[in-house]
Amino acid sequence: MKKLLASLMALSMVFAVTGCSESNDSENESKAEAAKTTTTTTAPAAESKADTTTTTAAPEESAADTTTSANDTTSTGDEAKGTYKDNVYTSDLYTFKIDSKKWAMQESAGVDVMFTYADAGDDAELESASINVISMSNDLLNGLTASDYADQIKQTYNSMDGYTVTNDKEDKFAGKDAYIVDVTGEIGSQKVLLNQIITSDNGNLVVITYGASENAYSKLSDEFKTVLDSFELK
Repeated sequence: MKKLLASLMALSMVFAVTGCSESNDSENESKAEAAKTTTTTTAPAAESKADTTTTTAAPEESAADTTTSANDTTSTGDEAKGTYKDNVYTSDLYTFKIDSKKWAMQESAGVDVMFTYADAGDDAELESASINVISMSNDLLNGLTASDYADQIKQTYNSMDGYTVTNDKEDKFAGKDAYIVDVTGEIGSQKVLLNQIITSDNGNLVVITYGASENAYSKLSDEFKTVLDSFELK
């Protein structure tokens, strides 16, 4: 499960690097470098034809090793802009509620914030679940739209062996226009389900990625929905 979780994290890094490639060269370089060096996102991940997620393997770490207390008001990760206090994560662009008894905040380069499921009990598969958020302000995007970013996500997954885009639609999220991209894939013997919600507000881009192994996903669908329903875009 640790390898599966790491792979889920590494896949989300593709979008952080890809999304900035058309908006700001220096920002892209720093994110790419962070994705290469952080141990929490290093993974024996699925092979990519584009080879965009290649990293150097590192010893596995327990998810608890990088957990941040719910009472810690400092932000986490290179791109983090928010604070997490009293079960509420708040950034300049959005806010959402997430129960610290069920979800543990992790340090992860390239994203604003990442949470992994911490209330697994004896069900180790639940540890594969994660939610992360990437945001980019209007002054960094240089015209990159939510639609452009959604297209990049689809192209990335379509270039990866074993991954299939199963849903691609326009919808509403937190009262804003959004693009929904759902993906299935395989990591070893595990089937994984990943979802992306891409939206923008006043030109600022917000991308939410969440997912888990197939069995864990079905068990945690209500937990995911609770977190997603709490999102507010500023």
